[in-house]
Amino acid sequence: MALKVDLRHFLDEEGNVLALTAQAKKVFEFLTKIVMSVSENIEKPLIDVDLKCNTRADDLTCDGDIKAKCISISMIEWHCDSCEASGTVSNWHGSTWDKQVRIIH
Repeated sequence: MALKVDLRHFLDEEGNVLALTAQAKKVFEFLTKIVMSVSENIEKPLIDVDLKCNTRADDLTCDGDIKAKCISISMIEWHCDSCEASGTVSNWHGSTWDKQVRIIH
C-alpha cells in the first residue's frame, strides 16, 4: 500500500512543524529527507536518496534504498528498490524543505 502524504498535514498555519508523536516524527523526517534530496536534484529523472526503507518505522526490517523523483510541481513520488513500499509527498513546493535554487530573470 502506498503512503500518500500532504506535507501540510504536519504543519501549522505558519508552516511550523506540529507537535508529533515519536512515530509521526520519524515518518515526517523520512519524508522531508526525500523532499530535500529531490528538490536539490530537481533536474535528475531519478534520485538515489541517502535513506534506507527501514528508517520510516522501528519495526521494519527492509534494508532497501529509497529512490524518488519529482512528477509535478508539487508532487514527489518515492519507492523502495527492494520491497513494495512506495508513496507520494504533495505540497512540498515552497516549504522549508524545498532546496531548489531560485533564479530571478
